[in-house]
Amino acid sequence: MTDSTGMLNIQPIHPFPARMAPSIVWENLPDSGKPMRIFDPMAGSGTTLVITKARGHQAIGCDTDPLAVMIARAWCADVAPERLTRLAASILNSAIAEAAHLCPETAYPRGADDQTQKFIDFWFDEANRIELAALSNCISQVENPDERNLLMTAFSRLIITKKLGVSLAMDVSHSRPHRKYDKAPVTPFNKFLHAVDYIARKAPFRTNNPAVLPAQVIKSDARSMPIDSASIDLIITSPPYLNAIDYIRGHKLSLVWMGQSIDGLRKIRSSNIGAEHSLPTTELAEFSTILPQIGDVTSLKPYYRNMIIRYLHDMGATIAECRRVLRDGGRAIFVIGNSAIHGIHIKNSEALTLLAQNRGFTMESTTSRPIPESRRYLPPPNSEASGERMKNRMREEVILTFATA
Repeated sequence: MTDSTGMLNIQPIHPFPARMAPSIVWENLPDSGKPMRIFDPMAGSGTTLVITKARGHQAIGCDTDPLAVMIARAWCADVAPERLTRLAASILNSAIAEAAHLCPETAYPRGADDQTQKFIDFWFDEANRIELAALSNCISQVENPDERNLLMTAFSRLIITKKLGVSLAMDVSHSRPHRKYDKAPVTPFNKFLHAVDYIARKAPFRTNNPAVLPAQVIKSDARSMPIDSASIDLIITSPPYLNAIDYIRGHKLSLVWMGQSIDGLRKIRSSNIGAEHSLPTTELAEFSTILPQIGDVTSLKPYYRNMIIRYLHDMGATIAECRRVLRDGGRAIFVIGNSAIHGIHIKNSEALTLLAQNRGFTMESTTSRPIPESRRYLPPPNSEASGERMKNRMREEVILTFATA
């Protein structure tokens, strides 16, 4: 089924903040001819990969966020809806039987350490802990990896919600969870089959369709990719903003039920691109040239200047990797929004342009488009000192297209 523009009506199967607009990917892929190798080094929940697969091309993506990798794999999976719903019913029956033998003192993911258990105690009431522990354990025993990912994505939908979920938090889907309830408004056993049914209906790919190429989703860092050099035809990606979304902050409410520890997730978060901590100025020569061109950085405190340098360092490494994996004659499309730090407008798009040109890319085009209200994860600055010009800039994203030699 297509919309008025001819684009397939592909809908997400799991909430994810600041998702890239599918139309950007759709409009930059050819309709026919030899399948291309399309790569997204910061794939998130998989928008580029799903649209790429739907258009008949080979989709490859990387991300460091374990939940994003799982969602992307599930969204790209070939699904047999009737089999999935039957399996979910069997899983639920097994979980109900298992829950009857659990008590609050044992209702945790297997192997959870003390710190992780304390985190779970804070965010989940005792009754829901029992049901979640039973469900997650039963799902983890499913042998087929696609079916396990799909069921676990449905499980995660119960937690990653805006208002009504199985945790004591709200606004989890925007990665801004805060404890709201004394007792969760939703119970896992009551909503699990509904979540599976939703995914079975929204999943865009069905089994037994040999015309559709499989997608490959790799848990890997964009700054060091396990991709062969000169093997990619086109990159389409949306890098993190300078003051990046803290995806892990919300996602860890799901990930702890999938065997992740709080300490392990903290380490992932601290090493992400755009993480809010400083880095020694090891590449000061290049960055000293870029900094004056992206904003009034000198008026910021040293902590924030170092944060910008860290971002430039990380994105420089990522862009260098993008150039390495692209074949000669390939193209790279970066979709980026600008940022504001303490009222100072920072032109992320200009930073990416300069970094790309310094790493062998040639600018092909640059366009801007408004960011819909539903996709904004942060409002633009509202203080009078910000000015209307900055507010308008914070409401748009820039599409940068580069070519290789």
